[in-house]
Amino acid sequence: MKILISVLLGALLFVESAHCLQCHACTVVNHAGVCQTKTCSHGESTCFKVLLTHSASRVKSYVKDCTTSCKDVKSSLAMLQIQGFSVHVNCCDTDLCNGVDGVRSNLWALAGALLLSLGPALLWFGL
Repeated sequence: MKILISVLLGALLFVESAHCLQCHACTVVNHAGVCQTKTCSHGESTCFKVLLTHSASRVKSYVKDCTTSCKDVKSSLAMLQIQGFSVHVNCCDTDLCNGVDGVRSNLWALAGALLLSLGPALLWFGL
């Protein structure tokens, strides 16, 4: 009976760990695409992406990670606005949702990528 219980508990822990949220994570980088994938800790159910822009130099920096609450991230960065930074915080709750926006936000780029990927097939069929 003890073996059965330990197997069931092990299976439950495996299932729980398999469903942990994954986010992109990096600290103060100049390009949002250089972040790594991170499995969030237990209790961290939100991914966030912060864009910091210094008002004088216009230099942009990104911070991405997991958090327990978007409100916590926003309140911890509030002092940066006083110090001359523009702070934009985006939070989401699905795997890798805090990644680079890129093609998803530009319909023309998406249409162009689709045409380029279909190009060889269209040429093959003589269309």
